[in-house]
Amino acid sequence: MAAIFVEHTFTRNADTVWQRIRDFSDLSWLPGVTGCRVDGEGVGAVRTVSTVDGGQVIEALTALDDQARTFAYRIVQAPGVREETDYRASVTVTPSASGCTVTWQATFNGGNAPQDKVEKARQGAEQMYRVCLANLATVLE
Repeated sequence: MAAIFVEHTFTRNADTVWQRIRDFSDLSWLPGVTGCRVDGEGVGAVRTVSTVDGGQVIEALTALDDQARTFAYRIVQAPGVREETDYRASVTVTPSASGCTVTWQATFNGGNAPQDKVEKARQGAEQMYRVCLANLATVLE
């Protein structure tokens, strides 16, 4: 399994950051997203995310815990992601003395793909998470 782990420190308190990102249907803080439609509510809801390049990503909410300030999802369908990839991710907001830290992590199965391609995909996702969290910091200013 390939693993992705990204953290970003925020000066805003954990509740403020959590309230900004917890809504499964609001991805306005993500760069490159042009639309988001959600079918269902709570755990089990499925969102279809439209991207600036015309692509679509379908994700299912697998966990949501407001008290722990965390949610998890799996990618159901996306360009380059097959069902057997089993791409699962979570986002957690952890309070700190000076604000909070957001951790975005994921795992996926590279299957029979060559290791260099799996690593390239892992690095691409990691970079995307970094860009998204940096954009969130800008949105929160």
